[in-house]
Amino acid sequence: MQNANGIDNRYLQKVSAKMETIAITFPAKRYHATPWDAHVNEGRIEWPPSPWRLLRALLAVGYNKLGWIGEPSDVAKSALIKLSQVNPSYGLPKATETHTRHYMPTKDKTAKVFDAFLRFNEADARLYVRFDAELDADERKALSELVDGLTYLGRAESWAEARLLSSNDIAEIPASSTWCTANERGAGRTVRLLSAMASSEFSSWRSECVTVAADALEQTERHKLEAKGKTLSPAATKKVRDKATLNYPDDLLCALQLETSTWQSQGWPQPPGSRWVDYCVPDSSLDQQPLKPLATSPRLETFEAVLLAIDGEGKSGTVRPLMTRALPLMELLHSESIRKATKEFHFGNLLELTGKANDGNVLHGHQHAHWFPLSLYGQRRIDHVLVWRKDGFSGQSIATLSSIRWAYAKGIDRLSINLAGMGSVSEMANQLGIVPQCDPSGLAPLSRGCIWQSTTPLVFRKFVHKRGKKTPEGQIREELVQRGFPAPIRIELWSSSKMVEDHLKGYVLNRRQGKQQPPCAASWAATIEFASPQQGPICLGYASHFGLGLFSAIELQQR
Repeated sequence: MQNANGIDNRYLQKVSAKMETIAITFPAKRYHATPWDAHVNEGRIEWPPSPWRLLRALLAVGYNKLGWIGEPSDVAKSALIKLSQVNPSYGLPKATETHTRHYMPTKDKTAKVFDAFLRFNEADARLYVRFDAELDADERKALSELVDGLTYLGRAESWAEARLLSSNDIAEIPASSTWCTANERGAGRTVRLLSAMASSEFSSWRSECVTVAADALEQTERHKLEAKGKTLSPAATKKVRDKATLNYPDDLLCALQLETSTWQSQGWPQPPGSRWVDYCVPDSSLDQQPLKPLATSPRLETFEAVLLAIDGEGKSGTVRPLMTRALPLMELLHSESIRKATKEFHFGNLLELTGKANDGNVLHGHQHAHWFPLSLYGQRRIDHVLVWRKDGFSGQSIATLSSIRWAYAKGIDRLSINLAGMGSVSEMANQLGIVPQCDPSGLAPLSRGCIWQSTTPLVFRKFVHKRGKKTPEGQIREELVQRGFPAPIRIELWSSSKMVEDHLKGYVLNRRQGKQQPPCAASWAATIEFASPQQGPICLGYASHFGLGLFSAIELQQR
């Protein structure tokens, strides 16, 4: 008879009666561990985790979390000794071998580091470790406390969550799990794993090694004394033979707790008390197909904004373009995104970026990307650029925007462009609001409020008339409605002196040659009030897709 997972019930009875099974998940979906006989740059991965590694990890939990002093508790010691006497079997989840390469700074140069690790594709991937050992109730409770305290396995970045399965939990093991057992041949890759010696084997090995070492040391001392005409006394003989035992752990648990630097400095080729055991890892457990996105990954279609960080030249990368040069810089970044989409990635026409249909006609209704200059660090210099589209960006557009690396500005030959984040505008404003370096006024274009005032000068798309719909106030009202905002209850135009005070004069107001120019290169600024709070960004007028006509929310008490 089989249960719902396809596991024979007789097997479950046998497991619950004689076996202990540990289930381990890796929250980061990664497993890093270098085999005992390999260097980290060899790119090898110890998989499955060796029994020696598992036992040492459980011992570390006891000392670090359960308050052991000197040695393990008697019950935990008994449980761990029982586990050390058997070679566990492993239920392996599907995984993919991968790696990263990067340069790490050292004292006087950089060293290339090759970091190999396993990546688990399934969100609920579990490793099952099954010990054919029978523990009593107290031993099982002690083992469960150790297992629950396990937070990583392998290197520190291999985050782990583990639990000891009860007899009822055994049924959760999926039938699709691939099991591998010690010294079992089959189709797959044979790996050597470090395991503990059996207690009887350890005692015989230690006794033999101590005898040989003591005889050699005693003979050496006798020769030294005979050369001086002296003899070795019985007390000195005992002292010499006792000295020979210092390099040999008293028992198996002492061997498991021996520091790596200690046994290596003593000349051991591997940890004393350990032995190599062969396991056969089936090919089906190592999937070489490209990884699918994890279930926890956000959907690219939901991203309405991409935030780019700008660093200029200088020791700290603090020389950045002035806000007055917003229009030419935003145009340059826009052109670079088009070049990458068409010539590097061969995506063709991405209307989200170009604003043109496939037939070349310009789209209406502000359907393409807006490029907003932000001064999050103050000093009226552009340190970030928000690329926003009301209907969101596709995966191809996001890949294009995040690949932009370099630009230039007046007086700065090289600007470094890096992806800083993506998401909704409100999410970005909330997250940036907790960054200490951020100037609150720099986040105002992304905020929500009833009163909005000009951040960059406003240039009208049409000639300005003294009366009718083409007055400055009329054109502002008309475009706000076109963009989906309610009619404002108040619009106040600024005087030239106020624009000077708020640093809104001296901006570049014309696009580059060959592009559409404004009917009149005159700039304006205004304060707009709505009856209810509105979510930014709000941008109006000529070149509003390239940083002009940008407004910021202000608090009502600042009115």
